[in-house]
Amino acid sequence: MRKENKKYLGVSLSALAFSLSYSLTANAQTCVTPPSCETLGYTDTADKCDGDAMVKCPFDTSKVFCRSYPKPKTTKVCDTIGDILLDDKSCAIDINNLDPNRTPIGVVFDVSRKLAIALEEGLSLQWASLYIDIPGLTNYSSSSAAKGDYNGKSNTSIIIAHGNSNGYSTRAADYCYNYTTEGTTKGDWYLPAGGELYLIYQNKDTLNNSLSKVGGTQLGTSYYWSSSEYNVFKAWLLYLYNGDWYNFGKDFNDHYIRPVLAY
Repeated sequence: MRKENKKYLGVSLSALAFSLSYSLTANAQTCVTPPSCETLGYTDTADKCDGDAMVKCPFDTSKVFCRSYPKPKTTKVCDTIGDILLDDKSCAIDINNLDPNRTPIGVVFDVSRKLAIALEEGLSLQWASLYIDIPGLTNYSSSSAAKGDYNGKSNTSIIIAHGNSNGYSTRAADYCYNYTTEGTTKGDWYLPAGGELYLIYQNKDTLNNSLSKVGGTQLGTSYYWSSSEYNVFKAWLLYLYNGDWYNFGKDFNDHYIRPVLAY
């Protein structure tokens, strides 16, 4: 009886071993290779995605799927004369592909000093309605001296303050001081000094080309007021047709004004 039990036990163990062996072999035959990150669509890297808009591959987190890609840059640091200045004080990379959230406000004419002219200008405004030698404002006795004046912003403030204190109008300076755009406020723009105005003349063609692209008013070939004073009676004018300088009576009306911004 014990021998028969051993016999049957041996048969049972053999059957069990065969069953396990068959089962393992069958399972091995049905296993599949897991999919790769690439086949699942994780074909990007994090630097290609727009911020956090990505999903990482569970098998390899260096592989990602980008939900969205960064938009191409539309602005840059202003580094070239003729650059279009925008309301956030950056410049447009491509005038034909402007960021819809940015507004052109000027054109760069001096990169080192970070100066830009306005897209618009004034006409027929007196420099001052009274003949008076303004304290704190330098008198420039020659055009070469006036060309060395780059103090347009402080000149403008001095002119307006003296006019207000003494009851006379300073319409050319007032026009620039009160000029505003998107991204700028009253007092940001000013009447350019002689040196600043001369740089505008030297780059007139480049500036006009840029102005035409954004619908700005072209620089003319007439006389433009500077904020540089000649004497008690006169201030300096620049003739943008040929770059000649003239000193005219402060109460003369028929001259242009182009505001300037230090951005």
